[in-house]
Amino acid sequence: MKLLLAVFFFLLPLQTRYFFREVSLYEYGTLSVFLVEILGWVIILLGLIKIQGIKIHEYKNIKILRSPLFLYSCIFIFLGFTSIAWAPDKVAALQAAVRLFEGVLLYCIVQSLAFARGATQKLSFNWVAYAFFAGAMLQAVLGIYQFLTQSAFASTILGMALHDPIAAGTSVVEFADERWLRAYGGLPHPNVLGGYLVVALAFALYLIRRVNISKPQYYLLLTTYFLLLTGIFFSFSRAAWLATIGLLSYWVIKLLWQKQRHSEGAQRPKNPVQKETGSLATLGMTVLYVAILAFVFRPLVATRVMSTSGSRLEAKSRVERVEGMRESWQLIKKQPVLGVGIGNYTQAVAREVRPDDPLYTYQPAHNVFLLVWAELGLAGLALFVAVLYFIFKQSKFYILHFTFLILLLFDHYLWSLPFGTLLFWSVMGMLQSDTPLE
Repeated sequence: MKLLLAVFFFLLPLQTRYFFREVSLYEYGTLSVFLVEILGWVIILLGLIKIQGIKIHEYKNIKILRSPLFLYSCIFIFLGFTSIAWAPDKVAALQAAVRLFEGVLLYCIVQSLAFARGATQKLSFNWVAYAFFAGAMLQAVLGIYQFLTQSAFASTILGMALHDPIAAGTSVVEFADERWLRAYGGLPHPNVLGGYLVVALAFALYLIRRVNISKPQYYLLLTTYFLLLTGIFFSFSRAAWLATIGLLSYWVIKLLWQKQRHSEGAQRPKNPVQKETGSLATLGMTVLYVAILAFVFRPLVATRVMSTSGSRLEAKSRVERVEGMRESWQLIKKQPVLGVGIGNYTQAVAREVRPDDPLYTYQPAHNVFLLVWAELGLAGLALFVAVLYFIFKQSKFYILHFTFLILLLFDHYLWSLPFGTLLFWSVMGMLQSDTPLE
């Protein structure tokens, strides 16, 4: 089981899939099944078999069954399937509901596997964490290659599309008369790559600061940490940048707090590697490295950051985000209680807000909370917030809570795309308080 979990987390960003219904230039009406989704269902099936095999009195050790989260999650899934009844595109709604169901089941299965204590289980979960980390590192290296060569090859096997910076619709940073390709990795958009790598960056900080490792392992992790940081930078995703700033700010506060505790007589860490990684020196290297990248690519950074930049694409991006918020409020006001149906947001915008626009212009609102409200109504939003509350409450991985919260507030893929759904639920399942990653 540990090997299968490690393979799943390593292959999580793989976009290989089979299409049942493909709509040109329009992802959100497409019907397909991803290879990693199939692997997820295999893990769920084996996990259910494993749980069924334990003794009755051991069920009390499965934390998810003792939490209100289990009840709220069941109601949330039930509401998702019920909304198919009033969703115009019922097949797309069914696909979205099934994916939500799979995500929540993965959360429950991965979290519940922690009931088996002991050194073997500790090794298995650390193994899974390293597998996730390795998959993200490969995506970062691919993204760095794409930006530096300004080319992104296509691959049917890997599910990767060709991205030409000259072609319309490609995500680029436009400066003067130049178009710079943003790093995609193997994912459908640079924003998705950026968010994924930020989550991996939080993992990197966790592994090099909390897990007992040798010096060679530490330096390998530190090198990979800077690769992830570079991949995030070259994604030019503002949400990912903001999440990274929040992550590093949390790190500073944590280090200063620990330093204060040690000065007051608290026990210092005995492991010399932990002492080294817990110092401000690593943070100083991080700040210096990011400053060098920002200086070298300062025209591109200024274009993405400065609201006064004259870039046509940046102005269009800001307008589209504001319009997306406005469109979500329009749909919410029309259907505040029931919503438009899970997986039917863009279809509702096309039908009720902008019926005459081209298909490729329809995008979900860049805020998951508004998106959930628009699709599942006020009850769906309340249930989603309750589920998040209990997930965050059960996990001690506070740095990742903050990271995910920023991504939920400033983008949509953790809800609207299969990869985002699987990323959120499976990672949070792995990082619950009773998962022995300490």
